[in-house]
Amino acid sequence: MLPILTLSLALSPLVLQALCQDATGSDGGLLHVSFTEHESYGDPEVTPGYFEGDIELPKFRNAIRSSLLKWPGGRVPYQIHFLYSSEARSNILAAMREIESDTKHGSTYCVRFDPKTSSDVNYIYIVPQDGCHSPVGRHAGRSLVSIGQGCENKGTVMHELLHSLGFYHEQNRYDRDNYLDIHYSNVPTDRQDDFAKLTVQQTSTLNTPYDYGSIMHYSAYIFAVDGSKPTITPKPSLVQGRTLGQRLKLSTNDVKRIQILYGCTVDTSHIIEPANTQLVVDCTFESGWCGLVQDSQDDFQWSRRSGSTPTSNTGPNGDHTNGIGHYIYAESNRHQNKYARVKTGLLPAGRYCIHFYLFDYGREMGQFSVNIEGPRLVPQVVKRWSGSQKKAWINVGITLTTPAEWKLVLESHVGSGTHSDIALDDLQVYSGSCVF
Repeated sequence: MLPILTLSLALSPLVLQALCQDATGSDGGLLHVSFTEHESYGDPEVTPGYFEGDIELPKFRNAIRSSLLKWPGGRVPYQIHFLYSSEARSNILAAMREIESDTKHGSTYCVRFDPKTSSDVNYIYIVPQDGCHSPVGRHAGRSLVSIGQGCENKGTVMHELLHSLGFYHEQNRYDRDNYLDIHYSNVPTDRQDDFAKLTVQQTSTLNTPYDYGSIMHYSAYIFAVDGSKPTITPKPSLVQGRTLGQRLKLSTNDVKRIQILYGCTVDTSHIIEPANTQLVVDCTFESGWCGLVQDSQDDFQWSRRSGSTPTSNTGPNGDHTNGIGHYIYAESNRHQNKYARVKTGLLPAGRYCIHFYLFDYGREMGQFSVNIEGPRLVPQVVKRWSGSQKKAWINVGITLTTPAEWKLVLESHVGSGTHSDIALDDLQVYSGSCVF
């Protein structure tokens, strides 16, 4: 028992309880949770050598103003490289079908992606090259659309296919300065041209408003030199709690623009909603804690904040959502070697995705863990991060199956010094597997 007693001095009661049960081999008939996890940081759509990160055209070519770049009749012939896995190929085809379905009116399709035939001279060839990139619009012969490793999720594929249909990025609109601030001091010199505004002569807004929620908008931290600071932030008076850079669905304006560009009836009444709309927890922390509860048995409490954390060289300088909103964090100052927990209410048994963004950076970092507990469950550490991670928001998704009622417990264990702030933002829990 001595090793366990010694270990307990550095661990929270929840973690210790799980360790003791595992060590004895007895769980009193309690049930276990099964899970898989995924994490990433950076943006797969940022590919070196391409304009705006994923566009193959020189920056002064016409885009959607040129009728020559549109696909005649809205028909886009395609070919998919044989090297893709069945899952990746399925996601690519699902992205095509979703664009077709979202933009049709009744039984009349606005755009169609059809397998290439021998008579199709102009077509897109979807290949697993490095990164994600595409030409804008139709071009003579074969146009390569790269859906590389890390790009195969349906939302990213839809983003690239909209380039193929004739669309640039939202944040490069000629009127974007009315809606955004670009922080060039945090953008590498060789990437600053990627934020160049397109001119009225180059592109058209199609008389649609600026759309922070467009699938063609980039995230707040795109190209960031310092991953703790945003490069794009919306004007504070215009948006609250709206995520920049979503890759889950076409927005209403995305659908409308495709229909207008291709001369179709405007009908946005049946846009497919992603699986994560059945949310049991959905929190950007703009309006509070969204039902999360501070654990009364821990050492200190999580805090809600916007902007930078008080201590430099640890913690973020802006929230993940859009760079100007709120997040929650565990403050390391005065809390060395202590832990703080926040938890959900009791949730029904089933299959769930836990999705959030984590900022876990500093030279004296401790640990952060995702835990599961419940009346009939063995308390379980699902995932733990130890030490300093990348200086950026980390995208985390955990799919779990629980056979009984459960609570999600997020635990921060502060390190030995003041440079160990841990922050979390954009927490979602929804039924089913994680969607990225």
